[in-house]
Amino acid sequence: MKPIKRTARRAPRPDSDPQARVPSQRPFRSDRPEGPPPIRRGQQKEDLGGARRWPSPKQSHAKPAWGKGPGGPRPHRPGKPGDRDWPRRGSGGPPRPPRSPHQRPQHPRAGGKPVIKEHPQYGNRIPPEELEFLVQNQQRGPHPRGGRPRAPLHREPRPHERPGPRAGLRPDRDRRPNRVGVQRAGEGPPRPMAAADESPIVSLRRTLYAYQASAALLAAHSLGIFPTIHQKPQVAGDVARRCGADPRGMERLLNALVGLGLLHKHGATYVLPRELAPFVVPGVDGDATGLLDLTADLYRTWGDLARGVKEGVPLHRLSSDALLAGDPARVRNYIRAVHTNSRQAARRLVEMAPLLPGSTLLDVAGGSGIFAAEYARVIPDLKAILLDLAPTIEAAHEILTAEGLEDRVTYRTGDYRQDPFPGPVDAVLLSNLFQTESEEVCRTILAKSREALRPGGTLLVHGMMNEPDETKPPEGTMFSLLMYVLFDHGRAYPAETISGWINQEGFGIRFIRPLGPPLFSKLILATRLE
Repeated sequence: MKPIKRTARRAPRPDSDPQARVPSQRPFRSDRPEGPPPIRRGQQKEDLGGARRWPSPKQSHAKPAWGKGPGGPRPHRPGKPGDRDWPRRGSGGPPRPPRSPHQRPQHPRAGGKPVIKEHPQYGNRIPPEELEFLVQNQQRGPHPRGGRPRAPLHREPRPHERPGPRAGLRPDRDRRPNRVGVQRAGEGPPRPMAAADESPIVSLRRTLYAYQASAALLAAHSLGIFPTIHQKPQVAGDVARRCGADPRGMERLLNALVGLGLLHKHGATYVLPRELAPFVVPGVDGDATGLLDLTADLYRTWGDLARGVKEGVPLHRLSSDALLAGDPARVRNYIRAVHTNSRQAARRLVEMAPLLPGSTLLDVAGGSGIFAAEYARVIPDLKAILLDLAPTIEAAHEILTAEGLEDRVTYRTGDYRQDPFPGPVDAVLLSNLFQTESEEVCRTILAKSREALRPGGTLLVHGMMNEPDETKPPEGTMFSLLMYVLFDHGRAYPAETISGWINQEGFGIRFIRPLGPPLFSKLILATRLE
């Protein structure tokens, strides 16, 4: 093996003064790899000892040299062969620690590719502030105790970019279901897109065809489809035979009910949903068949609404005189419908305005007595009095007996427009009463309520109340139209109008609150002043 020939160190040429060199015209690249010169074939590490030849102009751009900076190469400092701490980064710096022959040189980089090369949201085009936040989290490591990450490091915003992460925990992004669309790399986080405006013809068509679903439901109730299928799931032919209907028409009706979600279909068999059965099957606790009967009775009246508006008279009278001289079955259907509709409102009312134990509550025109019974069920030792007409009292006693609440309520027969109220009592409840009467009758009822109350007693006024312009909510406007169809002076008064009457009759308003969804009614709580 031939010995390696050691070349003598060349002296620098006179024209190769580093001070006189022209800086490179290329921009400074801080992401180029730095390190000692590569070992060529036939050379050893000792051959590269202390001296290093300056590269040629062509090589100066290909590989960076030691001591090169943004302003050009630094002055050459000759070294000694065998110096293990050569080259130094600067004059006076500490020597570089020795390394093993098999260890790759580790030199700090002024720049280069980030540790995080790709982002799950931004792709490979990561914004500077997001990249800095991820690098900080990576350097910081996991939380020592687990749980939420530490607060991100704070830095002052730079003039050429947006402010970075601030001090404190980074807020979690709220999950918004309205965020739609496909996000591409570099476009930033997805933004909520506004829903397309519905075409006027689509809205008109939906309103125009809304009666069809009601007609299908009422037809199924009239034919007795729900009780028949509730007894046993059946095919269309068996249901038609039991209900005495045409098989072909029955199949079309059953399929329409399946489309509305009122029935389920398994193969050729139709099944009544378990959660819907208590409301559409008569004889079940809490059934809504009375509401269906009343709606079926009003269905033809709604079809003749134009004539009623033109003549200015109700098409379907349900005033006090009509109830006294009317059909008892019709009165019972109306009271049952009110009872089913008011069950949830009664429970919400007890939560919003509880009474003291041992109080006396007078429910004026309480209908089925659901509000008085609910107060008596929740408040210990509460005495509830139900005041209404004789046909209504009979229907209420029958309904409350079926539910096991007849002993919670005391019944008093009377007309709230003519007879005085029993008293003294601690609270008076006027639920769904003002919407059926004129302003004069409403003021009379308030005066009688004040006489029946003890000083400091509570007045509760509950019902559907519209906004001051009486154009919203939509449910309130339709309810006001329904009251016009049923009663002589039916109307959904605004809450501000009713509260004005209450103040004028010697009461102090405590609050006016809506019962909350899915209910659209409101509650006015007032106190009798001395």
